[in-house]
Amino acid sequence: MTGSFADHVALLSHVLDRRTDIVDAIENRVLNVQAKRTSRGMTRRDVERMLHACVFEASGLTTDASRLEGQLAAAHIADGFVPVPLDGSSHELDPAELTARAYEHWDDHRWPGRNGRVAYARTLYFIFVLRRLEHLSLRVWDDGRDAAENRIREVQRLLDKLNDATSPDAFVRDARWLIQTAQGPLTRHLQPYFRVAERISESFADEYRLGIHSAGARLAGGHLRSQLRFRSGETGLPVDHPDVLSVTRNSNSMDAALLVRDLVALLEAYRAACLGADIEHRLDLADAVLQGVSADPELFLTRLDLLTPCTMIEGVFVAEGDGRPQYSPMGRAHLRHLERYGQLIGELAGKLIEDASRCDPSRNAYSPFGIAYGFCGDILSNMALETLVSRPSLGLALEDFFVSRGNHEDRRNRAEGWKGLPKPSGERRHFEHSIEWAGQVFERTMLALEARACHVAEPNASNLRAGRLFVVPESRTLESLPEGFLPGGIVRAQEHCITSDVTHAFSTEATAFPRSQMLTDRNEGRYLASAESAGKWFAVTKVVLTACLNQGKDALVTGVPQPVVEILRLTCPAAVIPD
Repeated sequence: MTGSFADHVALLSHVLDRRTDIVDAIENRVLNVQAKRTSRGMTRRDVERMLHACVFEASGLTTDASRLEGQLAAAHIADGFVPVPLDGSSHELDPAELTARAYEHWDDHRWPGRNGRVAYARTLYFIFVLRRLEHLSLRVWDDGRDAAENRIREVQRLLDKLNDATSPDAFVRDARWLIQTAQGPLTRHLQPYFRVAERISESFADEYRLGIHSAGARLAGGHLRSQLRFRSGETGLPVDHPDVLSVTRNSNSMDAALLVRDLVALLEAYRAACLGADIEHRLDLADAVLQGVSADPELFLTRLDLLTPCTMIEGVFVAEGDGRPQYSPMGRAHLRHLERYGQLIGELAGKLIEDASRCDPSRNAYSPFGIAYGFCGDILSNMALETLVSRPSLGLALEDFFVSRGNHEDRRNRAEGWKGLPKPSGERRHFEHSIEWAGQVFERTMLALEARACHVAEPNASNLRAGRLFVVPESRTLESLPEGFLPGGIVRAQEHCITSDVTHAFSTEATAFPRSQMLTDRNEGRYLASAESAGKWFAVTKVVLTACLNQGKDALVTGVPQPVVEILRLTCPAAVIPD
């Protein structure tokens, strides 16, 4: 960016000072278009230009100041947060998309008078500024980590100004949550998330750092539970069925790895809180931890032996060194977090069981364990769309929907109202709440916690033996293996080997995938290990962990190229490989 952090703070402060003028301009130029045929042919880019003009022309900014606009978004992409549309949407908090939704809704019903348009213009203004505050929250480290805490206070000051008494709603109250929501949309690369995670762990006093970790655990838990809910509904299978778990785990390596980091920080603080007198702080930490581990109770509580290979991302945690693969600095840090997480969750499982009764959904009308949504941006979009149907906010912000204790009736009423919000035809609703689903999630979590409390130091706390992955390199034949090397009852898992070499797939019974698909899957962390040789890719997918090892079955894969074998030694340390 050519502008400094202070320059962008000053720009947003000026935009906040001119709120009334900007809202009037949005109402007049963007929303008062019912009788104008040109509005029907406007593209998303047209709407973006109109909103930009309303904000910066109504603000009376100089040309030099207006040049700062766009730099925050450009810096976000330069950091590696390149958005990837999913089902036609990037799931970002997007005022242009929300404008198009308003046009569609009003065309189908009726266009509002000036008061209704002003109310929605105020919402678009709010989203416009909030999105820039999200990007600004990730710039607090630009001049070093020592300045980060003062800068997040500056972001909080701007957010407080946005949420002043004249605003009918507060979408987000806590600037610490913005650091997490800014990373919410689906993006092309994984490394940037871990760079931010490292900065968080090395910056801030506990008050700020724990708030960011708490937001991360609650949002990750909600997002991953939602995937389980939707996948179970699509297939008609139970949520703990291997086919459901294997698909969701296979696509969530990054989320689970980052969740481990958040949980370690929260568990360290919870451990200290259990020795103190601040019961409210202790219960708040317990709530955040429970929401995090409920994302996949089996993986995060009973099968810690599978947590390592499930969360290893070779593109981030493995690097070349001295002619052979080795752990990258991020990889070594991840292994330390995994080890500490195992120690802490075993030690504190009993305490968490004691405190969990305060979060029990059976006692409440609303529970964060019962929500299902796509991305956090979808929840914020729901909050914006409420203005179209004149539903009150009830004084609730995003953070309130991820708290197990408190005013349950208002949260339930607002969540129920989101089910009836307008949505594009053919698009799945972006939010559900079910207290029955919350009960299922909570019960699974409690059973897994009890198993962990009974097997404190054992990686596998389930009633199934731990299956093992036997890997035979392509340089070896089954006949050349030592007698007794393969255990009785072992199952062939060759379908979990993926290759872009059709000939090799035919000869080894592996699954053939296009090279482009393999590169996409590798980038998303879906493989235990992969490598390219002579322009052809070979990989072992993580599905084998859930489909076989998680079920207590030993699995056999053969014909694995040596470079893939070497990476497997790092990403799946329990793999059995003949020397």
